[in-house]
Amino acid sequence: MSWKSDKWWTSPYNCVREVRRNMKFPGRIQLHDVSLRDGEQQPGVVFRKDEKVKLAQMMDEVGVHRIEAALPAVSREDVEAVKAIVKLGLNSEIYVLCRATKADIDLALECGVTSVIVEVPSSGHMIEKGFRWNRERVLDMTGEMITYAKAHGLHVVFFPYDTTRADWRFESRLMKTAEEAHADGVTIVDTFGVCVPEAIAYLVKKVKATVNLPVEVHCHNDLGLAVANSIAGASAGAECIHVTVNGIGDGCGNAPMEEVAIAFLTMYGVDLGLKYERIYELSEMMQKYAGVPVEPRKPIVGENCFRKESGIFVMFRDRMIEAGIPTGGCAYLPSLVRPGAWFSVVLGKKSGGNSIEGKLKEMGLTATEEQINDVLQKVKDLSIREKRLITDAEFRGILRSSGVT
Repeated sequence: MSWKSDKWWTSPYNCVREVRRNMKFPGRIQLHDVSLRDGEQQPGVVFRKDEKVKLAQMMDEVGVHRIEAALPAVSREDVEAVKAIVKLGLNSEIYVLCRATKADIDLALECGVTSVIVEVPSSGHMIEKGFRWNRERVLDMTGEMITYAKAHGLHVVFFPYDTTRADWRFESRLMKTAEEAHADGVTIVDTFGVCVPEAIAYLVKKVKATVNLPVEVHCHNDLGLAVANSIAGASAGAECIHVTVNGIGDGCGNAPMEEVAIAFLTMYGVDLGLKYERIYELSEMMQKYAGVPVEPRKPIVGENCFRKESGIFVMFRDRMIEAGIPTGGCAYLPSLVRPGAWFSVVLGKKSGGNSIEGKLKEMGLTATEEQINDVLQKVKDLSIREKRLITDAEFRGILRSSGVT
C-alpha cells in the first residue's frame, strides 16, 4: 500500500509489518448503503419517492455496490420508490429489508427486487422482554422465511440484529439455521454501537468459523466507533460493510460512507473502486433531501475540513506548497473528494500575518508590513468582541480603515 501519494499523506506507521500482520482484508470489499432505509430512521428524516430515486442514482454514479432502498412495509410511497429505482437498471444491486414474515417477502417480490435482507432479533432481552417470544420461535422464523425467500428466487442476507449483545450459543444456532436454509450471507449487527473494534474482528472470525458464508458488518455510532468497527470487521475478513451517507441514522447514526471509503483508501491501501471525487456532491444531495446539515468539523465533507483560521497552520501549509509538497499541511487534498476544490483562509482571533497576506492575495491586493499588522490587530479585536469569524464585508471595511485598497 502507499501511505503517500500526490493526493494524500498519511502515516508510514500504517504500513509497518507489525501493524498490518493481523489484517486479512478480503480480495473485494463491498459497500452496502442503508441511507434510504436505516438512515431514514433518523427522527424527522423523510424521503419522498423522487428523492429516493435521485439519491439512488447518485449513489450508483459514485459506485456504491449495493443500495438498501427501503423497508417496503413502511408505506406505499416506499413500495413505489423501490419499483422506480429497480426500473432504472442501475449497476448497484438493489436490496430491501424484510422482517421474517411472508407478507414482507411478498412485498419485496412486488417491488421487483432480487435481493433482500431478512431480519430477526437475536439478543435474549429483545426476544423475550421486547417481543415476548421464545427463542425457538425465532429459530423457526429464520429457517422458514429464508427458505421461503430462496424458493422465490431471492438473494438473501440474514440480519440478526443486536448480534453484539446476544448469547453466542444461541447466535451460533441462528447463523447455522440461516446457512441450512441456504442464506447467501450473514450480518454481524452492532445495533447499539457497543462493541470495540477488536471485538468486531473477533466476532467476524468466530462467525466465519461457524458458517461457510460471506460475512457483513453493520455498525452504529453510539460510542463513536462505527468507522473503526467497520474497518476492523473487514480486516478480519468481512466482505461487505454497511454504511450511510453522512452517517445519518437512528440514535447517533451509522458508519459514514465517506469516512469509511477515504480511510480505506488513504490509510489501509484498499481501493473500493468508487468515484471518490463525487463524494462531496453526494453528501450535499443527502443534506438537501434529508434536511440534516453536517457539522462543520465533520470529517471528509465538513466545511472546516479545508479551511484554516490559525496563523501557524496557514504559514505551515503555504510553505509546504511553496516547497512543492501540497499535501504536507493536511491528510489529503480537497480535490480527492471535490473536483477543483482548494484550501481557504478564514479570519478571526487565531489569525496571523500569513492569514492576512493570504486573504489579500485572494482579493488581488497588497499591503505594507505596517498595514498588515494594523489589519491583523483589528481582525483579532473584532473577532474577540463578536466571538466569531470575520465576514468578508467586515474585512473589506477593516482594509479601508487601514488604508488598504
